[in-house]
Amino acid sequence: MARRSSLLLLAVALCAAAAAAGLLSGRAQVRAPGPAPRQDYDRELAAAYVDAGCWQCHAVSTLDVELKHDFGHQAAGVRPYGPDLAGVGALYPRGWHLAHLWAPAEVAAGSVMPPQRRLFDAASRPTPQGEQVVRFLLSLTLPSRQRPAWPARPAAMPLPGDAQRGKAAYAEYCAGCHGATGAGDGPAAAFLSPPAANLAAGRIFRRAGPATTRDDIYATITAGLPGSGMPSFAHLATQQRADLAEFVFRLPAK
Repeated sequence: MARRSSLLLLAVALCAAAAAAGLLSGRAQVRAPGPAPRQDYDRELAAAYVDAGCWQCHAVSTLDVELKHDFGHQAAGVRPYGPDLAGVGALYPRGWHLAHLWAPAEVAAGSVMPPQRRLFDAASRPTPQGEQVVRFLLSLTLPSRQRPAWPARPAAMPLPGDAQRGKAAYAEYCAGCHGATGAGDGPAAAFLSPPAANLAAGRIFRRAGPATTRDDIYATITAGLPGSGMPSFAHLATQQRADLAEFVFRLPAK
């Protein structure tokens, strides 16, 4: 009897252990999380970034350790007034970065960053250092909490827009690339490939059908066009994006 009791207790103990391990519960075993993804790092490109003085206003949170180790504590951002640059390589293409270095306020509304003309030659082409700085920025593809990944799905326009308010928003956020009249001839347009869309001619690159709709324009404003110079403006309020879409929709009729 004692032997049977011992065997029964042993069986119960084994079953309990198996259940705890997920073998009898039907649930998969919980695995420890793998290593966090790491941002690629090229010391030569980072040196060009540091030498250009970008660290005086910007930080790169995903390379904080590497920049401090190789170039000193200040290289990671001595007084980061500007945005964290982590993730910018996945958000903007080469042409956008060149335009931003040439005329920051034209492509980033409200920017107080001074033009970085020393990174360009007399013909407005990037110098070797300018190219390296842009390559460094393009390498920053790992998103940070401050800069999430690019929105992936189109969005329908959820409410009516006001073209008059949209006109003011267009002058602030869009004219730098698309031009004051929407002809695709803004001050930053020379750096963009593919070129900025001629909105006045009704050329919208993302369309769900043969004719451009307000939803098409709103989706482009919201999600941008990866691979072009058109970034996402998802950070703008829904009403602002709807106002912009309404103004751009009416541009070809003017």
